[in-house]
Amino acid sequence: MKPFFVIILLAFLLPSCMRYQDIKFVGVENVKMGKIGMNETTMEMNLVFNNPNKLGAMLNNAGGKAWIQDIYIGDFLLNENVKIPARSDFSVPVRLKVNMKDLLANSLSLITRDSVNIKLDGNARLSKGSIIKNFPLRYSGKKASSDLLGQFKF
Repeated sequence: MKPFFVIILLAFLLPSCMRYQDIKFVGVENVKMGKIGMNETTMEMNLVFNNPNKLGAMLNNAGGKAWIQDIYIGDFLLNENVKIPARSDFSVPVRLKVNMKDLLANSLSLITRDSVNIKLDGNARLSKGSIIKNFPLRYSGKKASSDLLGQFKF
């Protein structure tokens, strides 16, 4: 009788131990200029992701570095805790500290392109109940320049 209960228990526990699918970067929304300065400018934006998993979680901490066309533009930091719903898109509000010297030096070449390469590299901390998991936050892909420029709000 005991082996039967062990098998039933494992049948319920093993699916919960399966590896989660990676959360996918979808795009950028609501880009707003913050403090403007010659050495450093802050921008606030929402990074949009998709969670394909059947379980949600809480994003407690995230940060890293950002590049456009292999030009380092600055560091991003999560503004607040974000609830990640199961099987849906969600927005992560971040503050980006922009290195204006490098960005201005290359701004003409960025604006005249049809699309630009975006690269994010950082770390994030997810929690589900008392379970906390740190994982790398990485994205590299192309976005249409018009999509990015269309998101700016002053």
